[in-house]
Amino acid sequence: MTTHQPTIITSADLPPLSPELEELHRRSQETRRASKAKGTLRAYASALRSFETWCRSHGLDALPAAPETVVLFIEAEARSGRKVSTIEVKLAAIRFMHLKTGHVPPTGSQFVIEEMDGIRREIGVAPAKKRAATAALIAEMLAHAPAITMKGKRDRALLLLGFAGALRRSELVGLNVEDLDIGPDGITLTIRRSKTDQEGAGQVIGIPNGAKLRPVEAVTAWLEASGIEEGAIFRPIGKGGRLQEGRLSDRSVANLVKHYAEAAGLDVEGFSGHSLRAGYITSAAENGVDEGRIMDQSRHTDVRTVRGYVRRTNLFRNHSGSGFL
Repeated sequence: MTTHQPTIITSADLPPLSPELEELHRRSQETRRASKAKGTLRAYASALRSFETWCRSHGLDALPAAPETVVLFIEAEARSGRKVSTIEVKLAAIRFMHLKTGHVPPTGSQFVIEEMDGIRREIGVAPAKKRAATAALIAEMLAHAPAITMKGKRDRALLLLGFAGALRRSELVGLNVEDLDIGPDGITLTIRRSKTDQEGAGQVIGIPNGAKLRPVEAVTAWLEASGIEEGAIFRPIGKGGRLQEGRLSDRSVANLVKHYAEAAGLDVEGFSGHSLRAGYITSAAENGVDEGRIMDQSRHTDVRTVRGYVRRTNLFRNHSGSGFL
């Protein structure tokens, strides 16, 4: 099987261009590359490698792929234990590859649609719930992050800002000093780009000073100790507490959450980078905060997502059977 590469228009494919049009052509290529988030493109690249390898092993064409080929591929994925969400990403990648190269995507075929409908019913689409790092659990975890070391200061600031802002891990590690406006009431935080804001319009939330966990105090202490005045807020720390260049990866957030959960004697199963965000929403629900106000902070676009957290939190509050069970 021949592996096809996406069609890329170069200046050689065009009539002779003036310097001005050459520059516009170069910029247009950069703009098209930015049409998808980097994380999405990485996921698509991995998915396409998987699809092409599978097709090659069975002597089938990956591009253009027949609908029957895609049906067999996703059936094999389901039989090997892949989650529905994983298969959906691979289908999106196959569609993207075909559109990019000028082919009709086989993913729109009724064969493929019916196959996915059957897989969803067979496997189920309920996502695995991550354990929420609630305010009480965050306090336990912070007890093992010493406020006197560079790493301890950084980790305290990261855990608290991620929790207080109900931030996704990519949003947390993507923050720059320029995104913080520290005032008397707390931090006005600008999130330049997020899962629900791929165009980068920006979203603004408030991080109050707080009287218990005091997230603003932790962030201020970290910035003063590290001397960071611009660029990435959260950076790697080498031996001897030496600050390194670059920024932490989103995977680092998950590792830190698991590390401090284990240090606090908690069962780390289910803890992840998402636990900070889930923990804020759960803690707010426990305190009877209105769904709309929770969404102001979490920036969810679908109230049903937040309502799921609230319902799980309040399963036993004013239970219908409390008076007779």
